[in-house]
Amino acid sequence: MTDQRSFARTVIALSLAVIACCALTFTIMLLAGSPAVQPQRVLDQDALARAVLNNVNSADFAKPPTIDDVTCPASLPVETGREFECKVDGVGDGHLSGHAWVKVKIKDDQGDLSLG
Repeated sequence: MTDQRSFARTVIALSLAVIACCALTFTIMLLAGSPAVQPQRVLDQDALARAVLNNVNSADFAKPPTIDDVTCPASLPVETGREFECKVDGVGDGHLSGHAWVKVKIKDDQGDLSLG
């Protein structure tokens, strides 16, 4: 009878130890910022529009374009190597188109861009 109680106590103690270890591991992963818990990073639209404007050839426009004239895809996740184009619609005249396309490439996971 004593052996059965001892065995039961040992099983319960081991079960509690396993549960405690699992809870501790989960807590550490949660606090460390496991990739499954971190939200996906996206590009800042205003910063992207400013960078595109700085790269536009002003000779294509009769009047310099503003940040409101820039159209880029929305909510772009920061993924190394991703490429896309932004369009700049400004004021043109008979000789100047008033339109420009800027090719953008994300260089690294920090969101550094290559414009061209």
